[in-house]
Amino acid sequence: MVGTGHERPASHLEAEQQNEVRLMKTMTRSSAAGFTLVEMIIIVGVISVVMVSATAVMPSVLKQSRADGSSQIVVNTLRLARDRAIEERRNMDLIFVPPNRIQVVREEITPAGGTPPPNPTIMDVYLENNQKFLYFSATGDTDDGFGLTNSPLAFGTTAGSIPLVMFTSEGTLVNTSGDPINGTVFLGAGSDVTSARAVTVFGPTALVRSWKWNGKKWAE
Repeated sequence: MVGTGHERPASHLEAEQQNEVRLMKTMTRSSAAGFTLVEMIIIVGVISVVMVSATAVMPSVLKQSRADGSSQIVVNTLRLARDRAIEERRNMDLIFVPPNRIQVVREEITPAGGTPPPNPTIMDVYLENNQKFLYFSATGDTDDGFGLTNSPLAFGTTAGSIPLVMFTSEGTLVNTSGDPINGTVFLGAGSDVTSARAVTVFGPTALVRSWKWNGKKWAE
């Protein structure tokens, strides 16, 4: 066959193929060698920045988590006490024991002509992680506006006298006179206002709401 003038000699093609093979081997060795020193420095720098950021943020996140946990303990205790009052057809007294304890006592029925039986404590819970009943004056009242008398256990209208409150078998929160009563339990830790939490109870329906201080106002 007559050449066209564009075909390369076989020896030249073989040389190019050998060069390509050597180049591929070189690239393979470079990839297998891992990161370069510059790449390692960049990676270490990024990891350091992430760790410093996490170290700065974690204490705040932990405090907020603990504050939320104490609020949830109060919410769960109140709701469970109400549910049991309805299910067992008994009044459930709420006894707040400062600085961080809540007891729920069931009122037993005295049989006709009999001796009043003891009222058992059916729940006895404590707030955890240094959380306690605490009111910060900087926060003011929640949007429910149930008042601040006797804060942090804001029940009743007479300062210095926290009334006994109870859930009835109808599911309402009342005082010893049987009148529906609203109230707020304020919570916090130390002097840290960011830990401020509140739990409100609307007497007629015993609706329980949880509030969190966001630095400017109370928010659900």
